[in-house]
Amino acid sequence: MSRKEKTIVILIDFEGHPILSDEYVNNARYSEIQKFLSNPYPGIDKENIVFVSNNRDSLKLRELFKMAHTVGFKTIALTEKVDTSIRELLNIIQIKLGWNIQLNNTQIIIGGCNFGGCVVNSKKISAVHWSKLGFQTTIHLPLCAEYEQPGVNSTEKAYNGFKQAYDYIKYHNAFDINLTDRYEQLELPFYEKTER
Repeated sequence: MSRKEKTIVILIDFEGHPILSDEYVNNARYSEIQKFLSNPYPGIDKENIVFVSNNRDSLKLRELFKMAHTVGFKTIALTEKVDTSIRELLNIIQIKLGWNIQLNNTQIIIGGCNFGGCVVNSKKISAVHWSKLGFQTTIHLPLCAEYEQPGVNSTEKAYNGFKQAYDYIKYHNAFDINLTDRYEQLELPFYEKTER
């Protein structure tokens, strides 16, 4: 992976289906967003990171987006009922932020629910579709949860979701998708060092 000038963090169906899981699964991915917001690494260029979500009505996510604005990140809330395409999303970002997004200057980080379906393949803005276009694409596992897959607990659901995700990645020959499990592994943009 190489560090890019711009980062789009896509949070797909982020609220998920809380009634179908435990407290840990329901809260862990929100805690990971707070890691971004608390900025554990000085020099991260927040002006060049945008969080995008299609869960406009999620109270938790709305509150985190307010916090993100307060500390300098960009956010975009998409209409939940519409399966926005990549082209439409890039156009929205161009209009709202004025970014000129190219393969060589932008990375995509994806999280959300459900890992085995929507995050990897089922939505028009899922990981395999960005990868097929040639974007550096990363699924950040702490931002993901699995509710749809069968299982008597969150561990079994996660195993089944991971298997389904792998099957989709294999089917689409999208082996260039990166999987990360630690914040430090993300290639977030940093400020250019300037001489004073």
